[in-house]
Amino acid sequence: MQKIKRPALLHVFCLCRRGIAILVLLSVLAALCGIGGIAAFAVRLQFIPALLRGVGEFSVGALVIAGAILAGTFLFGRFYCAMLCPLGILQEGIGLADRRRKETGAPPDLPYLRYLIAGIVFGLTLCGSDRGFALLEPYTAFGRIFGAFLRGGFLPLVLLVLLVFWRRRIFCTAICPAGTLLGLTAKHGCFQLHFTPECIRCGKCAHVCPAGCISPAAQKVDQERCLRCLKCIGVCPKNALTFWRGRIVAGTDVSRRRFLRQGTLLLAALGGGAVLAKLRADRILRFRSRTGILPPGAGSMERFAAKCTGCQLCVENCPAKIIVPAIGGNGPVSLDLSLRACRFDCNRCSQVCPTGALFRLPLEKKQRTRLAVAKFNAKFCRVYQEDEVCGKCAAACPAGAAKLRKNGAPFPIDPALCIGCGACRHACPASPGAITMEETERQRLLSGTAER
Repeated sequence: MQKIKRPALLHVFCLCRRGIAILVLLSVLAALCGIGGIAAFAVRLQFIPALLRGVGEFSVGALVIAGAILAGTFLFGRFYCAMLCPLGILQEGIGLADRRRKETGAPPDLPYLRYLIAGIVFGLTLCGSDRGFALLEPYTAFGRIFGAFLRGGFLPLVLLVLLVFWRRRIFCTAICPAGTLLGLTAKHGCFQLHFTPECIRCGKCAHVCPAGCISPAAQKVDQERCLRCLKCIGVCPKNALTFWRGRIVAGTDVSRRRFLRQGTLLLAALGGGAVLAKLRADRILRFRSRTGILPPGAGSMERFAAKCTGCQLCVENCPAKIIVPAIGGNGPVSLDLSLRACRFDCNRCSQVCPTGALFRLPLEKKQRTRLAVAKFNAKFCRVYQEDEVCGKCAAACPAGAAKLRKNGAPFPIDPALCIGCGACRHACPASPGAITMEETERQRLLSGTAER
């Protein structure tokens, strides 16, 4: 078979795209394994987490990242989906194992489905709930799949493999809300992929396209769904696909009737998302006690339940391994102080959270933030019941909330100083009966801690 000679610049770009994608995937995996420093740089480049943090915390850095991705998408198309999104990179890797390459496997164009999903998800977010992104945001989905894999759960990965084998990148083109927003930006962008007169309509480009966005017969490329993987350029025998011969909007449906239908659906979906956000808020208020003990920086149960997407980054990066995902993975994470105490010298979870669900607490503030309330029950204390010499609770308490009487018996734990870290509970030889931990609906910054 004659080797296809591609333009040198495009050849270099293809190699760079693959190299960047591999580096991003390895960086995200390192972060999820807790070996990526404070947070792997690639995690900071995730579009929706940066957008949520930028809007929720008014973080200038996060807004700059989100704006840069949007601007780059307007210029060059959905490069984020090909190079920076770990779920997209994983799907591309899975696709390499599918040697069938049947055209029937290409995903269909489902504009109404993607606008409906995106409208509901962004409607939820505009009304203060990120639960839609908790289900469908690609970085969060990747974190959950990898987290489940680390804990021996293979079902999420198997489902993704089956989805890719069935319809290639259909998640990216019909389901992903981030992809829909980026696709609408790319649809009206500057440098668009288009056919040249050298095209012989051989169909090789459509055969390898994972997005199903190419129609050789009609000489059209749907810029909204094109993932900029550039596989079409790699197989074209005539180099008939290019970016460089002017801005030609190919494959864009400018029908006024279709535009009105899709726009109306998008607006209706946004309204539906707002209604769902209200219903979700009512549910959170009614069942807020089910949230559990909040990680440092969560703020309140209501806020955290609405903001946490469950991406598992804090779960894997917690050195004490006491942050646990919700049962079934559908819901916010929580602290399980029955496993170990929350380390007094650690604020890692609030530093690595990419979405702003956990406020970034400096260590000094984290050490004065009440996570829970420790309760002392003298009926189970060995000092009171068996006249033993102990005092381990007071020795372990980093905040000075557990104190001893002159005879060595412990006082009730001082609620004005207790931060609820659980150190006293795990130091107590009579636990869990003598000291129990109770959740609090809202975290509070205490005025100070006692001198040790």
